[in-house]
Amino acid sequence: MKKIYTAVVLAAMTSSVFAQGDLGDTDRKSLRDKGEAKTDSGKVWTKGGVFQLNFTQVQLTNWAAGGLSSVSGIAQANAFANKRKGRIAWDNSIALAYGLLAQEGKKTFKSDDRWELNSRYGYQMKGPWYASAMLQVRSQFTEGFDANADTVKISNFMAPGYLLFGLGVDWKPNEHFSLFLSPATAKITFVMDQDLADAGAYGVDPAVYEVDTLGNPVRKVTAGKNSLFQFGAFLNATYQTDVAKNISFMTKLDLFSNYLKEPQNIDVNWEMLWTFKVNDWFAATLGTQLIYDNDIDIAWKEGSVQHYGPTTQFKETLGVGLTFKF
Repeated sequence: MKKIYTAVVLAAMTSSVFAQGDLGDTDRKSLRDKGEAKTDSGKVWTKGGVFQLNFTQVQLTNWAAGGLSSVSGIAQANAFANKRKGRIAWDNSIALAYGLLAQEGKKTFKSDDRWELNSRYGYQMKGPWYASAMLQVRSQFTEGFDANADTVKISNFMAPGYLLFGLGVDWKPNEHFSLFLSPATAKITFVMDQDLADAGAYGVDPAVYEVDTLGNPVRKVTAGKNSLFQFGAFLNATYQTDVAKNISFMTKLDLFSNYLKEPQNIDVNWEMLWTFKVNDWFAATLGTQLIYDNDIDIAWKEGSVQHYGPTTQFKETLGVGLTFKF
């Protein structure tokens, strides 16, 4: 099933790229002008970013239909710094997000928590083809707890944390789309919270315990490992465009197949973001993220049947708030 929807996604994205075609001369000149405005000693850099702050509040007093008063907020920031000089293309980006949800009489939970750094250095071989190296680091800021058992910790800073480094080729047919394919990528999963590492969370080897005659653990013999090394193939596809004057769209797809164990179980991280701009300071955003990782075990229900194991994760966020560009 994963292979099917992955193929569909790639086909749809590729067809969109060819339909978009190359930028016109006017657009290319505009892009060059933006880069040259920040030229330093012949090195052309294009830099920018956006900060968004979204709030939602519900207040109920003697409400006959029932419900809970709540307040939530999400802060997001995205920035980039890209260099173009001769045959060199160096792209760098950072994405940050943190959100909280507070409901009357309940513990405050996170609604979003992530940070991600990406860097890709390429040397143009011919036309839109580049020989490239890619580095990606991502994790979260604070502890995460099970929504159904708010004292059970399930994640923390760098638990999990991911580091990927790969060598491959990058195809950039226009300013909207890029496709990076690496047949040689190292992926390291970090679990730096020892409680989670001892439990074997996120695929690391769990702790080994000495047990009594009843099978109860009495002493930890070996601590759980804090990392998991994988080696395989990695694909990254990104596409962004202005659909209309005040509507922009961005999508990013990451796929990873581990050569060392069950390569048919492909890790998927697919994000989409729509931005509907009202004016220079106010915008609405709609974002989705789909994740599948065969090393992450999750408790979930299918009807009345309880399951525990890898499954598809999905997140959708709709926000209205302030937007600041820099």
